[in-house]
Formats: sequence, C-alpha cells, structure tokens
Amino acid sequence: MKRNKIIGIYLAAGQSTRMGSDKLRLSLGSMCLGNYALAAALNSELDYVLVVSNDTSAGWIDRAFYREPIRRKWSVIHCSEAHLGQGHSLRCGVQAALAMEAAAVMVLLADQPLVTKEMIHELLHCFQANAGIGFVASRYDGLARPPVIFARRMFADLLLLQGDQGARQLIRKESSGICIDFASPDLFTDVDHAEDYKILSESWKS
Repeated sequence: MKRNKIIGIYLAAGQSTRMGSDKLRLSLGSMCLGNYALAAALNSELDYVLVVSNDTSAGWIDRAFYREPIRRKWSVIHCSEAHLGQGHSLRCGVQAALAMEAAAVMVLLADQPLVTKEMIHELLHCFQANAGIGFVASRYDGLARPPVIFARRMFADLLLLQGDQGARQLIRKESSGICIDFASPDLFTDVDHAEDYKILSESWKS
C-alpha cells in the first residue's frame, strides 16, 4: 500500500489571553509546555511538521529539536494574521502544506501537551487504510477533537475558515470520515487558564 504524504500543522500562534502570559513558554518538567505535543509529532510517522507561530523565532522550541536529523523534519511558519483567530493560523498551515504537495494534513494544538506518538500513529494508520475518506478525528465523550487528519479534498473548505472558526464544523458536515474513540480524558488536556497549568504541573511532579 502506497503511503500518502501527511504533514502536521502544529498550531502554536495563539495569544494566550486567558492565561495572561505565553503558555507555550511555561515550564513543565524538562521542557517548555509547547514542546511536548511537538515532540510526539516529530517522533511520529508524520512526513513533516509545520509549526504555525505568531512570531518568527518561536523561542519556546527546545534546542534539542534543532539538532540533526530531527531538524530536517520541521519548520516555523510566521502567520501575520494569527491575532485574528485560529482559522487564520490553520489557513497559513494548509497553504504551506499545499505548496509541499501534501495528500493530507494532521492538525495538532500546541497547548495539548499530553498528546502521544501512539495516538498520532493510530490516526495515521486509520487514514492510510481507508482510501477516499475526508477525515480521521480523535473523539472523547462523543465529541470530535484534535488531533484530526483532513484529506486534500477538504483543503478548500479549510482555506475558507475565518476568525476563531475551528475545523469542527467541517467534521460535522463531512459524512465520509472516521472518528476514533480514546478512553483517556488526559490525552485531551488543554491548558488555557492558570488553574489548568497549576493542576497539570502538580500531576506532573507526582
């Protein structure tokens, strides 16, 4: 079976307004918070990862990711419209993936630090085994959530997203997709507020 070229779009351009400081730079274990899901993506079977950032440096990225050979697997895209909402960041990533002739993209969120390589692989293997589907999404408690893979035929719809529109509405409309249920809510831990970070930090130490 021929593998499709699947590129990760790592959304890391949020304004962290609810946190009050750049949450991706927050200390968590040995790295900054924003590095954990990125590490999972870079160590997965994704062909490449595009880090969509609101600045050109993305200074929270761990120095270890700049070493060869892993350095060849990712790059940073500066999205000048990131302040207008997640839809604009996603569009930046999709446009770059199109230029790289991707057959599909996997959308990941930088503030979900407990996403695992194994989770990513399960989604990738499902997509590769089911020709013609529009998407493969993670699901918990009946609700589709990132990470999610979108086939190339859905890129046009992704490029129409505006403001803070996420891709969930496209999942609801597209009938030819698969949702994979994951039993652990921890995989979808989303760090938005100071209390979220406090709880995660305490559990990390225990």
